Order: sequence, then structure tokens, then C-alpha cells
Amino acid sequence: MSVGKGRETMAPQHFLSQFSDKPRYNTKAVAQETGVPADTFRAWERRYGVPRPQRTEGGHRLYSERDIATIRWLRDRTAEGLTISQAIALMIDGSETSLSWLNTAVDTEPHTWERMQARMISALVDFDATRAEQILGEAFALYPLEDVFLKLIQPAMVEIGEQWHAGRISVTAEHFATQFIRRKLSSLFNTYNVTEGRGLIVVGCAPSEQHDLGALMLAVFLVRHGWQVIYLGPEVPVKDLLDAVRHIQPDLVCLSASTTETATQLLEIGRALQQLPPPTPLFGYGGRAFNLNPILTHKMPGTFLGRDAQEAVENVASLLSRSR
Repeated sequence: MSVGKGRETMAPQHFLSQFSDKPRYNTKAVAQETGVPADTFRAWERRYGVPRPQRTEGGHRLYSERDIATIRWLRDRTAEGLTISQAIALMIDGSETSLSWLNTAVDTEPHTWERMQARMISALVDFDATRAEQILGEAFALYPLEDVFLKLIQPAMVEIGEQWHAGRISVTAEHFATQFIRRKLSSLFNTYNVTEGRGLIVVGCAPSEQHDLGALMLAVFLVRHGWQVIYLGPEVPVKDLLDAVRHIQPDLVCLSASTTETATQLLEIGRALQQLPPPTPLFGYGGRAFNLNPILTHKMPGTFLGRDAQEAVENVASLLSRSR
């Protein structure tokens, strides 16, 4: 299947009319082909009526080549800086200013990050996956994926973690929230991950570090930017990591730590990586421990990658371009 790679500079409707409207592809195939999460284009469908899949007798969506081309086109326009509503208006009539037709579809309450964070926290601590899915769908329909995770998911999970430490919510609620977000990130990682990319990067956590959502988010951001990533998850033992590095010879090893104790463990790993025979990988690190206590970076070998996954992606690109 190869859809949407023609002359996209022509009028959107004329460009899209070139593709078949015969329903053939399921949701998973569309996500893999376009690189757009299923939550995102299903949210576009609910809010704006675009794309327009048909349904099987069992109620499952089936998409056409035209739907796939539409999703690709909207993805590219939002990547260029348009909001999704502007992109859809441009696709419909060629004008970003004619948006009145959207009024009936758009929620009249403000979609501020603070409001969505409060709704997401409430849904997760109530064990309400359906409501959390709806909130995520709204967010994906309005904002780029990276913004949703950095401005909605990450602050919400930090707040849930703090409430758990303070005894205001149960450990089961915290675990439910963590697993819900882990499933979303894992699905995105599997959707975007490539077998060949700009370079090979190992991502994981310090040997005693159990909290891996930050590392998994970084892995997702990296694969979305074309890097090949091997994700090792939480609690990566030093010896096993070094054995893996000798075997796969990555360009960069990125590890995360959320506490002072686990951050200290990265000191040993960084030094051990530097002593490996060539080709020696670069070493990058980050996590909540370094954000809360920047002095930890002073004696750490390697490179502090930044305060969040977006900064880390930018620093990874700079680091590897300099090394080459």
C-alpha cells in the first residue's frame, strides 16, 4: 500500500480525488501507513467528520485510500504549524478563514491544558478508562502529539504521583493510571518504530529505577523523528546493559533516573561505557532526579539531555550530528 505520495501541492480536494474511496483498510493498517495514532484520526472523525470511514456489519471502521491520503495531508499541514481546524478548513474550501461550519462540532467550553489535566486526573483516579480515552481523543484532535504528552499527560501523572505519595489516592489508582499511559505510549512506539533510521539509540532506566514512563516517552519521541530505538525499560542491570551495548553497538545510550539514589547509579554506567573498546557509544541521561537537583549533573559523565522528552530529542540530534 502506498498512498498520498503524489503532488500534494495541488488543490487539496483535487489531490484527494485521485484516490479510491473503496473501503479496504482497518484502523491498525491506517495508523501504520500514516504514522498518525488511531486515537488522533478517530478524534478528528468525531469532532470534524474527517476522515469518513465506512462500517462493517460488525461495526468496525474500514478506510479507503482517499481516507489515508486525507489523514496524511492533515498530518503534514499540522506539522507545518496549522491547527487541525485550520487544516480541515483549508482542505474543505481552500481557505483558513472559513471556519463557521465547525461551530456545531466544537465544544464551547475552553480546552485549556489546566482543564484537560484536571479532567484526566479525575478520570484516571476513578479507574474510568473510557472517559480518559475520550479526553485523550479531544486533546489529539486539537494539539500535536508531543504537546499532548508534555502538557497534558506528563503534568497529570506528576500530580497523581504526588497525590499517591501524600496518601490522598490509593496505590491501585496510581498503578491504573500508570498502566493506562504505558499502554498508550507502547502502542505509539510500536506504530512508529523503524528497523532502519537516522542512528541506533538504546533507551532505558537506571538499574534500580522502576518508573519508566519518562524513558518510554523519550523512545516514542525519538522514533517519531526517525531514530531507530531499542527500548530496554525499567531496572536495567549494569552488566546486561554493557553486554547488549557490545553486541548491538549503538550510537547513543540514553538512561533515566527519577531519584537521587538511581541517578547515582548512572555514574557507574557512564564510566563503564566510556571504558568500552571502540566503537564507544555516546552516553546521555535525564529524568526527574536531575530536574529537581541539577547539581547531580556536575560529576556525571556523558551529556544531560534536557528537562523533558522534546528537549532530549533536540539534544540527541545535536549530539549525534557533532559526533559524526
